[in-house]
Amino acid sequence: MARGPLVPPAACLPPALAAGGLAAAALLLAGIAALFHRLAPEPYMDEPFHVPQTQRYCEGRWREWDPMITTLPGLYLLGGAAGRLHSSLFGLLAGVLPPQPCGTTVLRAVNAAAALACLPLFYAAAAAADPSRSRRQLLLMTTAAFLFPLHFFFSFLYYTDVPSLAFTLACHLAATRRSYKAAGLLGAAAVLMRQTNAVWVAFSLGDALLDRCLPEDAAPQRSNGKRGLRQRRGEGKGSSGSSSSGSGNACGGEDNVLLQLAHDMRQLARQAWVLRRPLAGDLWPLAAVVVAFAAFVKVNGGIVVGDRAQHTPVRHWAQPLYCLLYCTAALAPVFWTPAALAAAARRAAAAARVRPAAAATALAGAAALAAAAVACGTLAHPYLLADNRHYTFYAWSRVLNAAPWARYALVPAYLYSAAALAGALGHRRRLWAAGLAGAAALVLVPAHLLEPRYFTVPFYLVFLHMRTPSARTLAAVALLWAAADAVTLYLFLARPFAWPDGTVARFIW
Repeated sequence: MARGPLVPPAACLPPALAAGGLAAAALLLAGIAALFHRLAPEPYMDEPFHVPQTQRYCEGRWREWDPMITTLPGLYLLGGAAGRLHSSLFGLLAGVLPPQPCGTTVLRAVNAAAALACLPLFYAAAAAADPSRSRRQLLLMTTAAFLFPLHFFFSFLYYTDVPSLAFTLACHLAATRRSYKAAGLLGAAAVLMRQTNAVWVAFSLGDALLDRCLPEDAAPQRSNGKRGLRQRRGEGKGSSGSSSSGSGNACGGEDNVLLQLAHDMRQLARQAWVLRRPLAGDLWPLAAVVVAFAAFVKVNGGIVVGDRAQHTPVRHWAQPLYCLLYCTAALAPVFWTPAALAAAARRAAAAARVRPAAAATALAGAAALAAAAVACGTLAHPYLLADNRHYTFYAWSRVLNAAPWARYALVPAYLYSAAALAGALGHRRRLWAAGLAGAAALVLVPAHLLEPRYFTVPFYLVFLHMRTPSARTLAAVALLWAAADAVTLYLFLARPFAWPDGTVARFIW
């Protein structure tokens, strides 16, 4: 059932180049980890919860649990195993008693190792998303993905983020390759790292359904030879490439998007019913993870394990808007250059000339929805208001809440970001893009806290599946992110300050 090679043969790296890249990344991670060990050796922020819990597991105290921890024990099982292995190897090689099992530096190394494991995952996922990408493009995308500031920063702290991303991305990649049993196991591991990853396992299940039931685009694209094949597979040829509408445009070119989605859903449902037996036989590992998690939520009375008072589901309608702007701002060399803004203005003007009433109505409706989401769904968690160690504290106090009108001033940026991302993913199938948007909303809207780490998985899915920017643009993105890494790591390590209770405070995402 599995497809061919994980990476197209033309995109495969020579072994020496792949090994050299991994070695260079390992040296970079090890060097910065050494700085953390020397300058910030004590557990920080969430680590005072994660580290002691893992140490309990290292010592075999399996029944002890910190009630303030909200996640399932995946990170602690992984860290405990790594810590015990390290202790055993230390004692064997040094011939002395091993150090404290699962020390902070050892546990942080788990995240560094997960970050290193993400490198081949980024490369393979980028190649699978668009087999026409050149080796140079794939290397640039992989380098940029490795340096993405939220991901890179937490590679040096003992948090759930990096292992969570690694397992989630591996699950999605395995499902894309039709290795469904592996995808199910990886998806279960992802959920053990962070509960909301169940939504991304469900997304991978939906993507697999779409791939099996509607593997090709409409007949007109099938007649276009190799170019049609590339479009069916959802490949783009650059940020300024063709604006093909995706798969199965059976409702007509510019028909109402909701009608198009409804048509595609009917097609998918009919074909899924026809193929229900083979689909059930193949996709059950992914479905089992989703069903098991739903049962857990029912029995547990909610998603979180502990500290429920501060993690009650809410209707935070502004969160998806933040995520949209976050994605385009992180990719500023793609979306926020004068050339990109001028091209967007030209497309909007062209649409207005063709159907002025429809364009005006669509713009007014989108602006009204965004403004309503801002008015009714802008929430501030007590943690956000009270903790000036997080960059989001300053985003809230100096931007979103700077004045009564400030949050509404960002509505045009939200609308532009939504249109820009829709264009960047316009070559993907409509149901795929709708599933991505729905999954992101399902993860973000119930979350009370404004937390950029919640945007990581949807951001990576957008980045890896969008039309491929030019090599120069990708290099600019990588340099921008490397600069952000340097600044944030410097502020964390070299600019500590005193917290009101007398403890050492450091700036963190």
